Amino acid sequence: MMRYLILDQREKARSGLERQLARYPNIECLGSHAAPGNGDVWHGTRPDIVFLGSDLPGLETLLCRNGNAGHHTPVVVMLGDLPVHALTAIELQVTDFLLRPVDTIRLEECLRRVRLELQRQRDLAQVDSLSETLAEIRNGEASANIGQVYRDFWIRSLHETVRVPQSSIIWIEAARGYSYFNLEQRQLLHRISLLELESRLDPAHFLRVHRSAIVNVHYIVRTQANRHGTYQLSLANGEQVRIGRKYRNKLADYMAGRQGESLVAA
Repeated sequence: MMRYLILDQREKARSGLERQLARYPNIECLGSHAAPGNGDVWHGTRPDIVFLGSDLPGLETLLCRNGNAGHHTPVVVMLGDLPVHALTAIELQVTDFLLRPVDTIRLEECLRRVRLELQRQRDLAQVDSLSETLAEIRNGEASANIGQVYRDFWIRSLHETVRVPQSSIIWIEAARGYSYFNLEQRQLLHRISLLELESRLDPAHFLRVHRSAIVNVHYIVRTQANRHGTYQLSLANGEQVRIGRKYRNKLADYMAGRQGESLVAA
């Protein structure tokens, strides 16, 4: 079963697309809204695919949040009135673009692409899981690396190369072979995997909390469970990062050892 959500300001476009999708078996509608949710952009649902209107305010920010480890990451298809809107879709690296009104044959092709992308994501997740297991086996001796120097990062951004001290990193999220470094004033994209980062970050200050997230422990404010039963970290900069089930015990052990200490960076 493939589940979808529609976020489009135009009610007529939403209802029309919903009617078209109702013809296909094994496709379920989770909702149709004029705008993203305030707290949870996907309105408390976990869709496999989201159809986004190209004229939604803050579209670029919304897509930047998609993929955040603290949020569910569906496949995105953009909807637009003009062919030129396809250029925006390409720039924002969404999976596909559909011209309104949506052509039936074109919609079928779009759903085929979405299924292929979902399968690709499942395959990548399996590869990541196996890679993690192998890395844990191979790096069993990492704890013996006493006296290791944990160096700053140099990250290329547009026409400059930026020095990023480890102390300035709030948290890091995986992004398909790259990693987003979330700092206090900006976000930088660096071509490095979380597996490699784990060996380069100081373990006294950084902790893996999710398959796709590493946090600076000094910015942790609290942990909390949401209404869906998943656990999240609240960070000092206001962001929330989801805690993976396999990492909960490690985080709990760390926090138990820091009872009475302030975790928030000065």
